[in-house]
Amino acid sequence: MRLLRIVLFALLAASSHAASAGEPRPLERYVHQRWIEGSQTPVPIVAMAQGRYGFLWLATGDGLFRFDGLRFEPIVPEPDGRRHESPSALLLTSKGELWTSFESSRRFAVYRDGALRILPGPPAPSRIAQMVEGADGSIWALTANYNAEVLRYQDGNWRTYDAGDGLPKSNAANILIARDGALWVACTTGVARLASGTDRFQIVLPALSAKLAQDPAGRIWLFDANGTRAITGPGGRGEPPASRSARNAHDYPARGMPLFDRAGNVWIATRYDGVQRLAFASGSPDGEIAVESFTARDGLSSDVTNQIVEDREGNVWVGTQGGLDRFRPATLVGEPGLSSPAAYGDKLLAASDGSVYIGQAQKLYRVRPHEAPEALPIDLTEPESLCEAPDGAIWIGTRTQILVWANGRVQRRIERPDRQAAHNVIYDCAFDAHGDFWISAAGSGVHRLRHDEWTTQLEPGTRIDFYPTTMERSPSGGVVVQAGDRLAWLGDPGRTYTPLDFGGGDIKVLTLYTAGRDVYTAGAFGLSRHRDGKVMTARTADASPRSRINGIVRTPEGDTWLAFPRSLMRLTPRELDAAFEEGQLPDQALSLGPGDGLGSRAHSHSQRSLVLGGDGRLWLATETGTLSMDPARILSNRVPPGILIRSIEVDGRTYRDPRNVRLHTGASKIQIDFAVLSFADQQRVRARYMLKGFDREWVDPGLRRQAFYTNLPPGRYTFRVIAANNDGVWNRTGATLDFEIPPTFVQSIWFPILCAGVALVLLLALYRLRIAQVAARIRARLEERTEERERIARELHDTLLQGVQGLILRFQAVADRIAPDDTSKSQLDSALAAADEVVADARDRVRDLRGAGEEGDLSRVIEHLVDDTPFDPPIPVRIVIEGRQVPVHPLVVAEVSKILREALLNVSHHAQASSVEIGIGYDTRHLAVRVRDDGVGIPAHVVVNGHKEGHYGMLGMRERAEKIGGKLTVASIHHGGSEVTLTLPARLAFARRTSRKRARAWWRPFGMRSADE
Repeated sequence: MRLLRIVLFALLAASSHAASAGEPRPLERYVHQRWIEGSQTPVPIVAMAQGRYGFLWLATGDGLFRFDGLRFEPIVPEPDGRRHESPSALLLTSKGELWTSFESSRRFAVYRDGALRILPGPPAPSRIAQMVEGADGSIWALTANYNAEVLRYQDGNWRTYDAGDGLPKSNAANILIARDGALWVACTTGVARLASGTDRFQIVLPALSAKLAQDPAGRIWLFDANGTRAITGPGGRGEPPASRSARNAHDYPARGMPLFDRAGNVWIATRYDGVQRLAFASGSPDGEIAVESFTARDGLSSDVTNQIVEDREGNVWVGTQGGLDRFRPATLVGEPGLSSPAAYGDKLLAASDGSVYIGQAQKLYRVRPHEAPEALPIDLTEPESLCEAPDGAIWIGTRTQILVWANGRVQRRIERPDRQAAHNVIYDCAFDAHGDFWISAAGSGVHRLRHDEWTTQLEPGTRIDFYPTTMERSPSGGVVVQAGDRLAWLGDPGRTYTPLDFGGGDIKVLTLYTAGRDVYTAGAFGLSRHRDGKVMTARTADASPRSRINGIVRTPEGDTWLAFPRSLMRLTPRELDAAFEEGQLPDQALSLGPGDGLGSRAHSHSQRSLVLGGDGRLWLATETGTLSMDPARILSNRVPPGILIRSIEVDGRTYRDPRNVRLHTGASKIQIDFAVLSFADQQRVRARYMLKGFDREWVDPGLRRQAFYTNLPPGRYTFRVIAANNDGVWNRTGATLDFEIPPTFVQSIWFPILCAGVALVLLLALYRLRIAQVAARIRARLEERTEERERIARELHDTLLQGVQGLILRFQAVADRIAPDDTSKSQLDSALAAADEVVADARDRVRDLRGAGEEGDLSRVIEHLVDDTPFDPPIPVRIVIEGRQVPVHPLVVAEVSKILREALLNVSHHAQASSVEIGIGYDTRHLAVRVRDDGVGIPAHVVVNGHKEGHYGMLGMRERAEKIGGKLTVASIHHGGSEVTLTLPARLAFARRTSRKRARAWWRPFGMRSADE
């Protein structure tokens, strides 16, 4: 959007600058800004109203809009199957609702809770021209019928008032509600009034083309073909007081809709003559009236004006056929006579008598205290410097001469000593304590005129960067001049240099200023103070051309003013000292900018763009001319800005004017639009926002009024905005928006639980797979051992056993042939019997190797082991079986039997037990065998070490258990006895799989756990 900013220059000459607070402010002392067609501005603007939060609502030919000073936001009614176009009137109610009426459908609509909804009920009989709210909350609407017609909406019902209810049979221009609650209607033939609580209008007085307005005191004013006058007393009651200006009021007939501003001046929107303004000389409608106008030739967006409103900050808005205009009282004002600014900036000089001299392109002006600028009768072009001599004469540097102005004429013309030098523009001049005249002429150096003789005091540098430039009289009585990267202190008693601080930037021409014993140097880096040989610097936040200081003034009150390209800053003595102590210029000091009348920047070629006049006015040389201001009459904006979160857009869906929103799951792209509603100077409005729950500190968006967030985690958030207006008045309450992002299933608590469950299942599966792999390897080894044992058994049976059997048979045949009484026969028979026993034993060993005999019946094997164990004395052995018996792998039976044999032998030899219990547990996951006795137990060090020194029975038991994939635990029971437990996975132990139905683990009552557990 293109903003055209203009500082209004007078159509009327300025009469006096010593105006008191009661005198009217002429239009020349207003800042004008416009938004025109072609710059995204909707046109024509037919009605305006300011909303609760500060939005400027606009009824335009392009629809309904609300404006925050930066952009126009369209507001579209919710669809109802009809077309609603061309809103014709606006009303903001005491409830904060906005009412409008559409000319195309003649339907009323109400904006509330972020939506514009069509009001149920019949359409209006014709176009609605104006709406007002009654004291009881009823809505009054004026139609555009030829005969006056007013509609009233109350309790959901409409009622029509017309001629039958006392209204004139003529066109109505406007309506208003007086402070006493009465409704006034202005018509072309008269004025009607409906008293509060009555149902019939009364004709108050006849009039021609009447229009009504209400002043700040509540008096009703009539504007008609006969002039302007009050028709009631304050509050809309009684007779008006006698007016000293009554004789003049009739001389100013109003041709458009009038508005009283808060100062009591009248603004009139005319049909073809732009804006008129009636200013009362004493600030009261009883005073003399001055008429001013502002038209398209002065910068108005159109001469066809429709409505004028005043907002809560005192800005006056004008809606026209061509755009939107704003008028605001200015602190910095232009002078009508200063119309030809110099090419390189106006030259300013504050003289000792309080006058200010202004050198422009073709003329030299003098401004005496409290007076307007006057042109001096001197012929010159583009003066290069201005200085005042000790005798009060003004020395004017030109391209070739020095002119001495005194007593109303040029007294002397002095030829310059450097006319032939290159780059000999006079940058500055000064008089020292001896009355000698000095000039710094860049490429020609520094020259001094003493007793009418020029001498060169400082040669120019070899580089342009080191040419002598700005100059001031030094506190010691000499002069100080910038020469490149240092200050040169010239004059008696000699010459000294001080290095300059450019803040790390390039060498630039600086501004010099002397105040008392201080010399100040300023530039883009900030401000330095040279005092008694010491230098202190207060830097700007961002050293750039935008932060360059090219004007310094100290007022008699001690305040220091700094001229920046786009603003003026005032520092109190305390603020200035604090800035030097902290090394940083503050950003909270009083600052003036475009909204205060600074329509263009301080001139970039001027190093003394700011001076102080004897009447206290400051004068500033800008790119478009010289402005003035009175520091004692600075207009401050004490209204904190309104703040509204206008919308939140989530993945393409928009919620308007949200307060508390629950977003959809998985919301990823969030855009929050907010408005800071202060129209005085939007460029200097500051905003801060923070998303609690995400942002760690406040975010400064600059001029951006949006916040963007992506991929926020689920949760509850509070978005908060605070802001300050152009004068630093903060609204710290701000606006807040609470919203919640529900978690998706992936983001919910159930997802990690599910993932943990899946991970647990996977780990269990991997564990079981690993167990299966280990079991498979062990089973494979067992099968290999079984096959090897079977092979050995076959070999023993087919070779050795059969061979021995054959030998026995042969020996038996020999024995049979020996005589019975032969002693050798009995010996041979004994040997044959022993051989039969060996064969029988060998057959048993072969049977053991093949795994035959017990067929995996572990309980029977254990019974045999118990029978074979030599308990001395004999003790009872109890065998307990838990679970359904399952055949055990033959090799497992063999190894288990050997482990149990060693355990029983240990009990027999060492335990001194009186009983033994053997438990066999069959489980779907494990085979467990436990041997428990009630003997003396096992020493603690043996349990810890796993075996007794020099004994290897327990080690052998563990090795056998590990060999078949099992686990052996040996423990000593605290109340006496010992316990040996062997557990094997079911995959390894059983000859076939058990049922999936789990048996209760029999060992848990004994505190035992499986290997898996």
